[in-house]
Order: sequence, then C-alpha cells, then structure tokens
Amino acid sequence: MNVGLFQRDFRPRSSNPTSDSASIDFKRMMPVIGLRQGPVDITLGYTTYPLRGRSRSTVFLSALLSQDIPISGRRPSVLVMPLAVSADYTKAEGIGPERENFNIASIGLGIGLKYRYYASNLEFALSALEAASYSNEGLSIGSGFSALTLGDVTLVLRDALMLDGIALGYRFRYQTWSMNETRFNYASLSHGPFIGVLF
Repeated sequence: MNVGLFQRDFRPRSSNPTSDSASIDFKRMMPVIGLRQGPVDITLGYTTYPLRGRSRSTVFLSALLSQDIPISGRRPSVLVMPLAVSADYTKAEGIGPERENFNIASIGLGIGLKYRYYASNLEFALSALEAASYSNEGLSIGSGFSALTLGDVTLVLRDALMLDGIALGYRFRYQTWSMNETRFNYASLSHGPFIGVLF
C-alpha cells in the first residue's frame, strides 16, 4: 500500500479545436493512493480545480499488470524487460453539459526496460515503459488511440521502522489521447513522490 502526490498538468493538444474559453486546462496537485502487489500496480487519484471561476473535479484510475523477462545479469544486479497490460480511466469536468466532460477509458499493451539491484536489506529499481492503447469515450460510441510513457524509481528498505519494510519512490506518467472526436484530444503530464509500507 502506498500514498503519494501527482503534480498533474492536463491540457488540450494542438489538434484540439475547442476554444480556450471552453477547453479543460488545469495544473494541480493530486493526492493518490495505490497498491503494488507482485505484478499488479493499481493507482487511484482525485482532486478539484478551478475552471472559469467554477470548481471542477477530476478522477484518475490506472492498473498495470506486468511480467518481467530477464535480459542480462545475475543477482544482485539484473536488467529485465517488462511486458505489460495497461488500463486507465480519466474523467475531468468541463464547464458545459456532461457530454462535454473528458471521460475516457483506455486499455493497451506495453513494453519497457527495468534495472534492479538487490542487497540483503534493500532493493533499488529504475524502470521506463511505453504503451499503446485503444480508448473509448464513456458517454458515446467514440473511440481513439492513447500513447503512454511511464517512468518509476523505487528504493525498498526491508525490515525498516519495525515493519516488513518501506518503499520510497518517484513516478512519472505522460499520456496523450487522439480521439475520433478531436475535441477530446488532450495530454496529461503527472509526476511526484510516494511512500509505501510492505506487508
């Protein structure tokens, strides 16, 4: 279980024809909570933001199921290639009717590189992953494509503070959407620290 913060920057892409007065555009700190258990990594975040003088809300949910394929090295230092299935959902409210909200779910496949170092009481990991996803608009039949870049650095200290261990890390996430309805062409940049406990 881990908690953290995302500095979340959500903006329309240049291909989005929506006027500045109607587009969704915010930069906000988002509290997130997550669960990382073996190959499964789930993250949930929620925050509010001001938009044209009104308070709006956004929710973010992601899940990643990955399998590490060894490339080279032996313990304590190894290089692996994660193969992953990614799924995510983002909702961000606009100022118009509900159908104008950004409300999109995506599912796709990814591949990356991860370096891991093991010692008796700690583990260090540095990873990067790229994924391509099919996206679907929540309130219509519209669809599209989403590209995702993930980065992660994690330090696990085992048997720390009378616990099974603690994890400290920093996450990076950059995602773009290219939809049939180009008014939903947006980009999101999120990054921030997290801390977790092992159990």
